[in-house]
Amino acid sequence: MMFKSIFVKLLVTYLAIIISVIAVLSLFISMAYSWYVFDQKQQELEKTGYYVNELVNKLERKEISQTELNSSLDSMGYISDSSIYAIRIDKKALENPKSIQLGENLEESYLFSDLQKILNGENVFRKKQYSQKFDMYVVFSGIPWKTNSGISGAILLFSPISQISSNITKLNLVIWIMALVLIILSAIVIYFNSLRISKPIKQMEIAAGKLASGERSDDLVVVNSADEIGKLAKSFNYMKQQLVGIEKMRSEFIANVSHDMRTPLTSINGFVSGMLDGIVKPEDYNKYLTIIKDETLRLTKLTNDILHLAKIQSGSIRLFRENLIVKTILDSVISSTRALVEKKSIELALECDNTITVYADSDKLKQILINIIDNAVKYTRYGGEIGINVSLRYKPSVTEFRIRDTGIGIPAEELPLIFEKFYRVDKSRSSPGGTGLGLNITRSLIELHGGKIWVISELGAGTEIIFELPQ
Repeated sequence: MMFKSIFVKLLVTYLAIIISVIAVLSLFISMAYSWYVFDQKQQELEKTGYYVNELVNKLERKEISQTELNSSLDSMGYISDSSIYAIRIDKKALENPKSIQLGENLEESYLFSDLQKILNGENVFRKKQYSQKFDMYVVFSGIPWKTNSGISGAILLFSPISQISSNITKLNLVIWIMALVLIILSAIVIYFNSLRISKPIKQMEIAAGKLASGERSDDLVVVNSADEIGKLAKSFNYMKQQLVGIEKMRSEFIANVSHDMRTPLTSINGFVSGMLDGIVKPEDYNKYLTIIKDETLRLTKLTNDILHLAKIQSGSIRLFRENLIVKTILDSVISSTRALVEKKSIELALECDNTITVYADSDKLKQILINIIDNAVKYTRYGGEIGINVSLRYKPSVTEFRIRDTGIGIPAEELPLIFEKFYRVDKSRSSPGGTGLGLNITRSLIELHGGKIWVISELGAGTEIIFELPQ
């Protein structure tokens, strides 16, 4: 259970790595130092042995006395902390080891095999060898005793290992104490570093839990770093803001739908109640039934728009694309909106070549054009103008649609909002039957085709909506 926490996982993982690395390094340093000490001891003993070789040869040549030799050997033995022996022996004597008398109680089993190597011209070195003569473990070095006539014997050096082992043990103790100190310091650093890394993740976990339970909080995760944790925190903050925005839009959506449905339902209920209660005279029934029908159509349109928007957002809308002649589509759309255009005496001008085509879904393209043209008619004054222009562009290869009107225009600060759900340019003068969903659906359908839409407008001068669809 405890390893489910990312803090504990980071702490344990980092500690395991640090302890392993420090332990391996400490072991390596300890072994390296031990090797270095014995290597230095070997060099020291061999150097002493070579010097003894020269002194013994000088004695043979009567250049020094036995007393001078003994004095020099005692001095070198003291300096090198060793016992030194020069033994005259030849290879033939080693053929019968039992008959060899080395003297000084040097008849030890390992020496006979080493003497064979030494008499063959090899240097012998043993790091740790138990000696019966000295009743202790010693460092042993043997080198050939070389004279002008060849190898005359061996020079043997025995040094107690106790002092070397003591020095190595002391240094090993220092190394492992330092390793322990480093592990403790590393553990402290790792603890706070793991806490620093896991803290924002824990904060995000708590914040995510609050979001999941529907709690609202303005406190966001703050991470002042440019690494992956910082980027994750920024992404989480962005997601949280988006979710808050979506929740706000959802609340506004429900409020707007409720308002837009309550108004016609209230009217219908009022007129029907008036008829049933006898308040409305029979000769006025036709007038009020017409209003009820209009309000019913308005409710139907609102319901259809909401269902259509839900399908788009759920991704269940499928496009059946084909190469379409744009002029044919426009003629059909203009015919369906002609009654509204003529009712307001609006002059509608179309500029579109018969050869222009677009790769799109026919029904969805008609819906896009109807929504935009209906909007233009709705906000264009009596006797105004609407212009429709379609052209081809080749970088990139798109069909561009421009619908321009001489309507009331849109304030500059409201231009970014016109494609939002339930947005209306002038709520006080909105035409009956408007749901505020048309342009939002239009943008969704255009983006579903891989196109884009934008608007140019000047308050009081009119609006131009432009959209592009891939050819």
